[in-house]
Amino acid sequence: MRALRLLSLIIPVIAVTAFVQPAVTTAAPVQIPARAAAEKAHLAFQQRMEARRVAHAAVATSPLAGQAAGGFDKITNVQRASRDTLPAINGAEPDTQTEPDVAIDPNNPNVIVTTFQQGRYRDGGSVDLGYAVSQDGGQTWAAGNYPLLTIAVGGPFDRASDAVVTFGGDGAVYLQTIAFNANDPRSAVTVQRSDDGGLTFGPPVLVVDDNDINIFHDKNWLVVDNSAASPHQGRLYSVWSKFVTTGDVTHSPGIVSFSDDRGEHWSPQIPISAPDADTEGVLPMVQRDGSLTVVYDQVIGTADVENSQTSRDGGLTWSAPVTVGEFRGSGVPGMRTGGLPAAAIDPSTDRMYVTWQDTRFNPDGLNNIALSVSRDGGRTWSAPAQVDPRVAGLDRFTPDVAAAAGAVHVTYRTRAQNGTASTVDQNYIASVDNGRTFGFEHTVGPASPVQWAALASGTAIFYGDYMGVAATPRFAALVWNVSARPPITGQQFHQTTWTAIASR
Repeated sequence: MRALRLLSLIIPVIAVTAFVQPAVTTAAPVQIPARAAAEKAHLAFQQRMEARRVAHAAVATSPLAGQAAGGFDKITNVQRASRDTLPAINGAEPDTQTEPDVAIDPNNPNVIVTTFQQGRYRDGGSVDLGYAVSQDGGQTWAAGNYPLLTIAVGGPFDRASDAVVTFGGDGAVYLQTIAFNANDPRSAVTVQRSDDGGLTFGPPVLVVDDNDINIFHDKNWLVVDNSAASPHQGRLYSVWSKFVTTGDVTHSPGIVSFSDDRGEHWSPQIPISAPDADTEGVLPMVQRDGSLTVVYDQVIGTADVENSQTSRDGGLTWSAPVTVGEFRGSGVPGMRTGGLPAAAIDPSTDRMYVTWQDTRFNPDGLNNIALSVSRDGGRTWSAPAQVDPRVAGLDRFTPDVAAAAGAVHVTYRTRAQNGTASTVDQNYIASVDNGRTFGFEHTVGPASPVQWAALASGTAIFYGDYMGVAATPRFAALVWNVSARPPITGQQFHQTTWTAIASR
């Protein structure tokens, strides 16, 4: 049957999910303190990043990138995988795709699925999330929309954001998002499953669903325990930050919920961090013995710290936080770059890798990509090291990381001229020795002129708070967003989803 399905992928982009034109919402917005606090936290984070963009004494270090090849220097199948064709309702930006993620079927590496926002709203979320699937190793792609999620596709929610994709060991594909309404406090975390290799998806299942003005769920992530040695094999873990407002005070502890029946039912919410912790960007990694480690950014006073915590009983109880490293990333002029950590585990070695943008290595206040490694199940982490080579005036930001069979793959955006160039690039670098050294830095795909990019938080150029990379022992799949001149004269935006394969 899989060979027959490949016939549907001959045309690079195929609409899989139909939609109808929804009515425009005109109701006056209500005050939602928790959501306002989440947006305020994002803004404060960006302001702390901007404050770090100053000349300073740099940490003396040698970049991990060397002059030898990185082992995955063959870049192929560079192409557009999807374009936003949804109606730009209620003030959304038309023809904009942002913030992609990607995953590869662990049993069939020919099946690759990527997901992203579509129709970005400047004050948060999108018209509906989209996905694209390849069943021939990234050569061709078919695209669709999350069905029955938002009003644009016949669902109950106004908006959705923070797209995530992962695979189960049985080949099931899971898409996850936060979904919410613009003019009432409803806020949810949802999961949708595919049992045909990502060609079609079922309706959303609600991991959590709140209609409380003092609660907002943000920055979710999803992983499946696919380890044969784990006592929890097959368990799905959903993690996120839960913004809770009490009076004039808001905190955002990390939360986990799990499912043992392929996402049909979910456990009660289980706190990961302390209730007064301010976390964002919680990322889960499953070790071979079933231990679950999460990494997240935590605001402590005026500092941002990358922390990790580990559960050894299926998410029920958690260790005390362990510091991975201080986040010293700076902003990029006129851009929202995310700044959150990215994390990955090598399923063959259990080594865990965390990356983030950071200014500590650059006296000009520009970002490099920092890497920290844990070789003992998250109990300790190495000092942050600079991954990328030194290039004067080049700002690097929004990294992602994947690992498999001793190879480590890191992707990130770059902007020249001290972060003020008119274009943004997508870069990639790889290691074949467990992250000890890295090879050449590759620029992948076309440059993105920022004048046609999506916008967030008013006028900030926005490609996403994260990009995507996934890996097998043989290759890595990359996904990012490219802005370009609109095909229709007079349009303001044109931002699409692109993919590439890096192999030996």
